[in-house]
Amino acid sequence: MVLDLARAFKGLGHRVDLVVCQLRGELVSDVPDSVRIVELGRPRPTDFIFSLLRLPVKTWSALLPALARKPLKKVRSLPRLERYLMEERPDVLMASTDIPNLLALWAARLARADTRVFIKQDISLAQEVKKTTSPLGRKLPLLTRRWYPQAHGVIAVSAAMADELAEFANVPPERISVLYNPIDLARIDNLTVQEIEDPWFQSGQPPVLVAAGRLHRQKDYPTLLRAFHRLRLEREIRLLILGEGEERPRLEALIGELGIRRDVRLPGFQANPYAYMARAGVFVLASAWEGLSNVLIEALACGCRVVSTDCPHGPAEILEDGKHGILVPVGDPEALAHGITLALDAEAHPNGAKKRARQFDLDVIAEHYLQLFSRCS
Repeated sequence: MVLDLARAFKGLGHRVDLVVCQLRGELVSDVPDSVRIVELGRPRPTDFIFSLLRLPVKTWSALLPALARKPLKKVRSLPRLERYLMEERPDVLMASTDIPNLLALWAARLARADTRVFIKQDISLAQEVKKTTSPLGRKLPLLTRRWYPQAHGVIAVSAAMADELAEFANVPPERISVLYNPIDLARIDNLTVQEIEDPWFQSGQPPVLVAAGRLHRQKDYPTLLRAFHRLRLEREIRLLILGEGEERPRLEALIGELGIRRDVRLPGFQANPYAYMARAGVFVLASAWEGLSNVLIEALACGCRVVSTDCPHGPAEILEDGKHGILVPVGDPEALAHGITLALDAEAHPNGAKKRARQFDLDVIAEHYLQLFSRCS
């Protein structure tokens, strides 16, 4: 999503820097050549402590005990981000998710630059705090209430997320803008037609359920696996889960316990998940919580029949309360299995799904971002 926005902003004539703590990950090669990469790296510990102690006392006194127990690499980039703002003085700095959002606000405060800072929350803060085991994560309510209202603009990726931000982070509702995450529909269209050499997707094979996303507790793949186990007792069907993450050992163990190893595959990260989505019998999202769920929009863009949990936040908004897909309760394998059955037996309407996805097109959303940046100048 960030790379798509960077590409769109650059195409509209703006200079774009992609500022990262460390340059790593599967998408490094996808950074557009026209976008300058700024890798902050790690400063000396003394530089970090000096920057930290220049923040207000209530902030650093809350941070130090948490960081002493579990130091975070992102937070340690604070002095380098401060230096970047002082030297480059960009017109706009946009950050995304809780820790980078706070880091951007702290660096702007220390740099005393006239850069306008916009923060974007794309996952539920309330759920993150509820599930966190991190000492710093438990400080998020205090830190977000102290700092989020100081941003020039706060971006929520769904209307439900905007409501949560107003309550959880104490941001005045009129300061929050709802901007959906963009989807590069032209790119997705090109990728869906690529051939995939996978025997499961050959003619005459049973339908394949496809899910995609990091192997993380947020995605609640155990519920999906239990729902699939129920379905597998009734009909011939297969399940493909695209993505990688720390939950792999747990999921593989559960697959073995349920006796469904022959019909479930976890092939890891796939650079082109859309070719699989376009050939799926049903795309399934079993998440316990979301911010908006890009992957659900992408599935619609591929013309998929979709089934999703009605989790906070996003799926009901994307699917317009079930108009474009089936919504089921969170954490309920029986309800999820029933929803998948209904979707498999229903007539597909790929044109309707794609029409809904067009409302999230990159060109449209990028213009909305630029309008917001100009309006708050």
